[in-house]
Amino acid sequence: MVGSWWPYPEEEDALARYHRGELGDDEGRELLDRCAARAIGEQRELGFTEWTGGEYFADRFIVHLAKSLTGISIDVPPEDDEFDYDDLGHIVIDGEIEAPNGLGHAAAYRREAALPGGVRKATVVSPFEMLVAAADQQEAMQQQMPGLLGIVNREIRDLAEAGCPHIQLDAPVLGILVNTGAMPAAGAASVIAACFDGVSGMTRGLHLCNGNNRGRPFSGVLRNAPWVPILQELDGVIDVATLEASYFSQYLEREAFRDLPQSMQLAAGIVDEANYWVEPVAKIKSRAADWARVVGEERLWIAPSCGFGRHATRDRAVLEPKMANLIEAAASF
Repeated sequence: MVGSWWPYPEEEDALARYHRGELGDDEGRELLDRCAARAIGEQRELGFTEWTGGEYFADRFIVHLAKSLTGISIDVPPEDDEFDYDDLGHIVIDGEIEAPNGLGHAAAYRREAALPGGVRKATVVSPFEMLVAAADQQEAMQQQMPGLLGIVNREIRDLAEAGCPHIQLDAPVLGILVNTGAMPAAGAASVIAACFDGVSGMTRGLHLCNGNNRGRPFSGVLRNAPWVPILQELDGVIDVATLEASYFSQYLEREAFRDLPQSMQLAAGIVDEANYWVEPVAKIKSRAADWARVVGEERLWIAPSCGFGRHATRDRAVLEPKMANLIEAAASF
C-alpha cells in the first residue's frame, strides 16, 4: 500500500471536528485509533504484505502540514471541499521555518504501532510537499531548504527510532520537476538523500508520481523513465522505489528500468486508484509479468499508483475490488 487508505463516510464528520480542534485529546485519540485499526485490519484481511495506518491523522491531503510549521502565515485558507490544486490555499514564508513538535507522522506511528497488527509502513513528505502552497516563493523556499531538510530528516529519524520497519518519503513534486525539466535528476536525488541522511537498518522507500488530487495529475508530462537517473543516484540510499506506473505512457517506458540499481526493488503502481474501471486480474497479471521481465520477479512488488485519500469520489465500492484483484494477481506468481 502506498499510503492513505479509503475514507469512512460515517467517520468523516468526527474527523473534520478533530482536525478543527473541536475534540478533546482522549476523544480524538479514540477516533484516530478506531479508524487506523479498521484500516490495518482491512489491509491485512485483503492480503497486503505491507500496510499503513491509513493516514487519518492527516487533514485533507497535505494542507494539515502548515499547522505544524512556524515561520509561515496562511493568507488564503484551503477550501473546505477543494476541487483543484489552487484550492489548497496559500501560505507566506515570513520567518525561519521550524516544526517544533514534528510533522505528526512519527507521533501517529507510535500510536498506531500499538494497535492489533501494528503498522508495517509509514510515510513522510519531502520539503516540496510541505510548502506546495508557497510554490510562488521559490527564492524564499531555497533559502529555507537546509532547515526544511532538517525537519524531514528529524521526522524520519524519529520514525526509525520508534522501530518503523519501512519508512517511505513521498516526493511527487520532485518527480514532476524532473519530468518537466525544471530540476536535474541529480538535484532531486540530493534532496532525497539528505532526507535519509544517517538513517539505516530499516526499509527506506521512495514514492514518486505525477500528482493526484481528485484523481487528476498535477503534471502534464506523464512519464516515469526520467526517474531512473534519480534512482541511480540513490543506489544504497533507497531500498524500494514505489512509482506510478498506471498510465500507458509509463508502461511503454518500462525498459528504461533495466538500469535500476541492483540493490533496489521496484514497487510498480500498476493499478490506477484514480479511475473508475476495476482492472481485471488478467490485466494486472499481464502488466506485472511485463514489469517482471524487466526487473525480475524477485525484485518486483505491485501496488496501487497512489494513496486513496484523493480518489475523486472516495468510493470504496471501486477501490476495494481493485485491491482484491491486485492481491489475487500478485499471489499467482
